[in-house]
Amino acid sequence: MFAPLGIKKSLTQMIEYELTEAIRNGNYLPGSKLPTENELCDLFKVSRTAVREAIKKMSARGIVQVKRGSGVYVSEMSIKNASETLNLFFELSSDQNVIQQTINTRLILEPALASQAAINRTDEQIELLVNNIEMTSKCNINDTKKEAELDNDFHKTILSIVDNQVLNLLLDPIFNLMPKFKTGVYAKPQEGELQKKKEIMLNHHRNILEAIINQDSQMASTAMYNHILETQNNYTKSLQKK
Repeated sequence: MFAPLGIKKSLTQMIEYELTEAIRNGNYLPGSKLPTENELCDLFKVSRTAVREAIKKMSARGIVQVKRGSGVYVSEMSIKNASETLNLFFELSSDQNVIQQTINTRLILEPALASQAAINRTDEQIELLVNNIEMTSKCNINDTKKEAELDNDFHKTILSIVDNQVLNLLLDPIFNLMPKFKTGVYAKPQEGELQKKKEIMLNHHRNILEAIINQDSQMASTAMYNHILETQNNYTKSLQKK
């Protein structure tokens, strides 16, 4: 099934690639056990160290699960596992392009979410959004972490109204990145800037909420687009200050 590896690339990377491809091609199904460490060493003609490092990397990515005393098993694929992998990617990434592309993704997806939320919302969900805006308004202006979390919760609530597992998979990791992103953008605010930005954000949220309450899907989409566009502009300005 596997060919002996050469030395042009990292042995660990090559083993990881070959095993991952074997899993992707269905040679090892979710829940099934991989060959033992000794067997993999013989198959790849490599040392135990290279095999162990490859398995360690695959485990960190959630592809396999190491069960002490039993062996290495292919992970059961689930929304939760996939989401955790994406969360890790966004948490560790410091690439400015990734953050910019993340905001662009929100600009594409979230107006549609707001539009759907305006159609499907319940009174209880509206109450959650109203309470969120009230809590954000009362939040201490210097508690940027808490304010960022509340901002995040507002968008997560709208996502929950749509009730789509695939969208949850795609957007939950992005939303989880937002508090870190917002804290970085306003790390060194000018005098009065935090209060000004907070009022702008609250006004955007109020506009979105009003459209959702009125079940105006087009207005909800437009209000959300304007909100994310403001976020994009703030991020662009923060880069120019560096």
